[in-house]
Amino acid sequence: MGRKLGKLVWRAIEFTDSGYILALLTKPFVILTGISGTGKTKIAQIFADYLTQGLDPEARMRRIAFVSVRPDWMDNRGLLGYYNPITGNYQPTAVLRVLLAARDNADQPHFVILDEMNLAKVEYYFSDFLSVMESRTPDRPDGEWLPLHDNGADVAAEDGLDPIPAKLAIPRNVFFAGTVNVDETTYMFSPKVLDRANVIEFNEVDLPGYGAIDSDSSIFRLKAPDVRPYFQAEEHRVHCSKADFDDYKRILQDTATQDFLAELYQILRPHHLHFGYRVINEISRFVVLASKQVENFDLPTALDIQYLQKILPKLHGTKGTLQQPLSKLFRFCYEREDDTEPTEDDLVRAMAFDREARFPRTAHKVARMLDDLNRQGYTSFIQ
Repeated sequence: MGRKLGKLVWRAIEFTDSGYILALLTKPFVILTGISGTGKTKIAQIFADYLTQGLDPEARMRRIAFVSVRPDWMDNRGLLGYYNPITGNYQPTAVLRVLLAARDNADQPHFVILDEMNLAKVEYYFSDFLSVMESRTPDRPDGEWLPLHDNGADVAAEDGLDPIPAKLAIPRNVFFAGTVNVDETTYMFSPKVLDRANVIEFNEVDLPGYGAIDSDSSIFRLKAPDVRPYFQAEEHRVHCSKADFDDYKRILQDTATQDFLAELYQILRPHHLHFGYRVINEISRFVVLASKQVENFDLPTALDIQYLQKILPKLHGTKGTLQQPLSKLFRFCYEREDDTEPTEDDLVRAMAFDREARFPRTAHKVARMLDDLNRQGYTSFIQ
């Protein structure tokens, strides 16, 4: 069963062609977006099952929390539970139990899967988690603490299991994955949320290959089929910092490659769409991890994936706002130095995933966004 489950995970990750594993290792918060029914939730579940295979159901419940987000969530009680002043006990949740288990088992990966996380405003119920994750530093790897109750000492839990402390840090061995569908019943993400996650899009349906397990189509393949050691290594659960950017610059020197990240920054800066140090450090860490763990590592491919997951998701607006920067991004993907607008034929070729492009994934998405601008005068990454 372990081998079959591993192959299913491997096929699922290859199908995304976007580095889901490295995204989780870079930062433990990934958003999976796209049309309904493309397997976003299933990939998150299967991958968590893969890393916890062999455990009995009760042990798995302490390692994985699957949460269906409710539209009426206005605070973090849906995730952390609450203290009941009438009973004097704490009403815990599956997420809180996973956090407590992760605290006591630092060498084991734990997973929280938020299904349809934008049915409620993410900033209402998840902002505390984002703030704590961003507060981690090399000298304070656990970051700030989440307050659970103000009773001071531990309080008994309604479920009769271990008592609940007054506050809790989010353990570094907890990985969050959120799935997103966009329709009239959901909310869009703010830049604050998108800036703190890798966003992976699922809009392509491979009908001829549907149901196939083995595939050699991926051009972004990890060296080791068994990725469990990656998620047990302490070195992969540290705060992204300038040290990652320094390692990235060493890769540039070793490969004698131009700094595409700096080039992209200069393109976006005049339009006030550029990115900050957090994004620079996280992209650098993704590239460094890819250089160590990906077969036939290629810097443009790793950056292409990160442009798609970290830069483009925050772009949304009208034709007047985005026509010029998106056209510049399109020329950047093809290494064109002229100022001509991409033609309809250019967009069609890019939307068909043009491997002649320097950054084909980014070109594909930028072409779709430009097509939306031309047809309806507005576009956004998440559709």
